Amino acid sequence: MLKCYDLLDGRVQICPDGQLGLIQVYSAPTDEEKRYLIEQCGIDEHTLGSALDEDEISRIEYEPTHIAVIMKRPRNCQVDRRMTFRVSSIGAFLFKDRIIVLQADSMPLFEHGRMPLRGNTIQGVLLRLLHHATAHFLQHLRIIRNISDEIETKIEFAVTNKSLVNMFSLLKSLTYYESATSANQVLLLRLRNDAKRIGFNTEEEEFLEDISVENKQCDNLANIYAGILTGMSDARVSVVSNNLAVIMKYLAIINVVFMPLTVITGMGGMSEFTMMTEGIWWPHAYSALALAMLLIGYITYLVVRRIGAAPAARRR
Repeated sequence: MLKCYDLLDGRVQICPDGQLGLIQVYSAPTDEEKRYLIEQCGIDEHTLGSALDEDEISRIEYEPTHIAVIMKRPRNCQVDRRMTFRVSSIGAFLFKDRIIVLQADSMPLFEHGRMPLRGNTIQGVLLRLLHHATAHFLQHLRIIRNISDEIETKIEFAVTNKSLVNMFSLLKSLTYYESATSANQVLLLRLRNDAKRIGFNTEEEEFLEDISVENKQCDNLANIYAGILTGMSDARVSVVSNNLAVIMKYLAIINVVFMPLTVITGMGGMSEFTMMTEGIWWPHAYSALALAMLLIGYITYLVVRRIGAAPAARRR
């Protein structure tokens, strides 16, 4: 699917239907569009495939008629029960009179508003794409941090594996983000070194420096969050196991409390108890039995509680 955009006073605007603009975006291109890009535009077939491959690393290549840039960006997140955040690749091909952008999925590319760029240059469009990807990474990392805090709160009282599975999914997503931001950082360094060859002006070079700082921050945050989740994994697994042990402890106490009562009712039975209390009015007899069983259960509970508290008292 092809969408065309133009730049007007530093702002990206969509072109009317049928009009080719300065920016041509192909989302999930068809076979016919791929043939056009390869045969008519001169884009290398391998580079075109790399732009649509989510496992491709960021890089820049210089062709006779254009400059090919492959960068990483996060996919639109959908916070479901799997808690997965993935990355995708974008290809930007800079020609003299236009820029062609390739992406495997139809995702917004210029949603972060007006950039601090006044010019309407093709190189500036490339910087807008890099800025959008970096801002998207930062936004997702904030979401991951909030989800991680929420999962940590749930784990304090959890006895199932659901929260742990979500935590491991976040850790897997952070691994993808670490790899993507590191690859983008290498790409940004290469762009800064080749700024004159690519054609960046002074304002664009300053903006490129700002993007590099923000991307470095993304990389650091991804490393920090991944380290925290990795370091706390064993502790959180122990918390879940401890919660389960506490529940089993309470169930065992309940079982012990009711054990003597079960023995009494099993030995006496309804018919034997009726025979033993033949000379007593039955409401009194059953009331006395109920009070006796409550008293026995309470005494058993006190004994079990004292036995459980004794080791703690000895430790003090």
